[in-house]
Amino acid sequence: MDVRVRRFGPNSFGEEPILWRLPFPLGSEEGVGVASPQAPRGPDGRRGGREFWAGHQPDPDWLEGAAHGSVQPEAFAAVRAGRYRRYPHLEALAGFADHAGELVCEVGCGLGVDGTRFIEGGARYVGIEPSGVPARTARRTVDLLGLRGAVVQGDATALPIASATVDYVYCVGVLHYVQDTAAAVREIHRVLRPGGRCLVMLHHRWSLKYYVSILFLRRLGVSMLLVPGGTRLVRWLTGTSEETAFAGHRAMLRRHGLTYLTDRRLFLSHNTDGVGNQLSKVFSRRQVQELFAGFDGVETEVRNLYVQALPVLDRLLGPTLKERLGRHLGWELFVRATRLQGGDLVHGHGR
Repeated sequence: MDVRVRRFGPNSFGEEPILWRLPFPLGSEEGVGVASPQAPRGPDGRRGGREFWAGHQPDPDWLEGAAHGSVQPEAFAAVRAGRYRRYPHLEALAGFADHAGELVCEVGCGLGVDGTRFIEGGARYVGIEPSGVPARTARRTVDLLGLRGAVVQGDATALPIASATVDYVYCVGVLHYVQDTAAAVREIHRVLRPGGRCLVMLHHRWSLKYYVSILFLRRLGVSMLLVPGGTRLVRWLTGTSEETAFAGHRAMLRRHGLTYLTDRRLFLSHNTDGVGNQLSKVFSRRQVQELFAGFDGVETEVRNLYVQALPVLDRLLGPTLKERLGRHLGWELFVRATRLQGGDLVHGHGR
């Protein structure tokens, strides 16, 4: 039995929706479609998050090659190996091989790197990605490896998945970019079957990267661009020679003045993944408990000290100490939770 598919029109970005039919039934006639949400607004009221992420996915060389159908399996293997060298904790936290026979929904599947691991582990997989270019690339990735899975264009706050059908939702590094994170968490609850589980990663407020790298060092560096000769000094201190990065910060200073430096939310949004990212947020463990108030067995775990921007400290600490500190001051706040058996979602105070 196949799935009845709901087709929607072009979304608010003028993109044609992308739709691939599932190779397995979901047990519901609502099935899978393509949502057409609006783009989130950033702290400065502007839209544009989807366009930013269409060009700022990890491993852009793979993205560009896959878009033209010219990438070989060896290239993807190198991309995947690099990802798990940078994020070795994902192996144990995600449990890629532990979901055989289960329906796994990845919210924000990006280029499909983690999704292929779930499929190889025997899961029935649906990847949801809001931006068309990464969604097409993820589909090509699945096809390239000869795997059976579905990739659908959709939004975290309006998942095109039938209610109470999913065994496991995997959402790593996505919901801190969503304007209504609480609505996205409610969607995860909706699509999970009673007893279904999720793993969500959010950026951690009480982290070294947020307070030291972004709010102190990065803000200090941007402030120096206001001083004559400051660009040369910042280039010398950071070792970067990318003029586009400096130009982006100077444009933000012209547009917002000193507000760019004093408004934490605005500065964070444009300094987490690059100038032009319209929205980025950080969360504490307490906020997570409020967001997931309608779930059972909520557990949190912090990983990844993320000191790449602090090379001296990176060398001094060493891998063992970085691992230990990362469990307290890390940038990645992982949340494990289970949908209550037959329980309705309690709306917490989230953002």
